[in-house]
Amino acid sequence: MKSFLPDVNALLALLDPMHVHHDSAHQWYQRNFPLRLWICPHVENGVIRVASQPKYPNCMGTSKRVRELVQAFVRKVNANPCLSDVSLLNDRVLIDPGLLTPSRVSDLYLLALASANGVRLATFDQRVPAEAIAGGLDALELIPVSSGKVDM
Repeated sequence: MKSFLPDVNALLALLDPMHVHHDSAHQWYQRNFPLRLWICPHVENGVIRVASQPKYPNCMGTSKRVRELVQAFVRKVNANPCLSDVSLLNDRVLIDPGLLTPSRVSDLYLLALASANGVRLATFDQRVPAEAIAGGLDALELIPVSSGKVDM
């Protein structure tokens, strides 16, 4: 069974029916079914932070409400928690520090976390420099952006 750690945007797309990539996320999910989702506090907290902001195009409610939605989703899909943690200060994890930029810290951390847990990082972001992380090329799953409605 394939196992994936969705990044914040991928999890938002799975949760938010108004997300620009909602249909793509669900098509990807169905193509890979059966699959196992993994979750980490970084992603959980990111979804709560983004989806509860009034500026988010489809604000999903208060932080408390979004937290409840994330909890319900995690239970519904029986997501596994990431057990191994990583540090980008570790030269065996971040093998090309020259590719670490302020805008890529979270991406590279999540990719390293996915690799350390033996899963793939599911993301729409095609600019993640996977070669910066030990095992990063094998741990990156790009979710294709497509058109068309799908139900999950």
